[in-house]
Amino acid sequence: MGPRRTTLSFSSEDAPELEDTHKVFVYYCKYSGKHALTTDCNLNTAPRRRTDHALVIDTTKYTAKLYTTDGGAKFLKRRSGTVERQYRFNIGKLPIGYRTEPEGKYLYIFDDALTTLSVDESGASNNGSGKPPIPPCIVPTPQGGTKVALEIEDRGPRHVILKVSADSVRVQTKNAIQSSGLVEELLDFMRGLLGVRLAQMQLERGETPRNKTLVIDNLAPDIVFQKLAGAVKNFKPKRGY
Repeated sequence: MGPRRTTLSFSSEDAPELEDTHKVFVYYCKYSGKHALTTDCNLNTAPRRRTDHALVIDTTKYTAKLYTTDGGAKFLKRRSGTVERQYRFNIGKLPIGYRTEPEGKYLYIFDDALTTLSVDESGASNNGSGKPPIPPCIVPTPQGGTKVALEIEDRGPRHVILKVSADSVRVQTKNAIQSSGLVEELLDFMRGLLGVRLAQMQLERGETPRNKTLVIDNLAPDIVFQKLAGAVKNFKPKRGY
């Protein structure tokens, strides 16, 4: 039997309702792209816990709805010597946060676990409209082109766009990261996908070998995003993939 799916709502009589007139934030698991949390608490301005830098949601002040599974309890020994029990909630097998008491008023969200925008294989966007906003990983250049932050997953069976998130466009390649043929493979794949000439593109190094920046001349960000999101939507994993 798989993990029990739970949709949990934490609120108080004084907490605001999640109405259209109130600002609502929708958060997705940064790694799977699945819907994880809807709340009227802006996590960009939420306080952080000193022990692990987790984001803190006070459910006596905010309403929060989790779309997670029960991750069970985990005991952690802190530097002070005290032992803390965490009641975790997961997306799949990955924990995204916890409570320190079963009915505690504080929800703790792990640092860097959630993102506010995701486009996955369903083609769905998180803003409820038919035209999702262009994510921050796709930005215009001063020369009228576009820069795209790429995250490489190498040694796959074929080259595909796996996901578009707020932080990066995840691309699967056949060649290994350190292979001399990776750049040629990646540019040729993007040329066909975006419908541009090789001369219009260049690949820049990123912070790690798996991170690259693709620069496309004379192609607007909205067109680039449309083509990338379309590639994700049309991607059909093969059996055993």
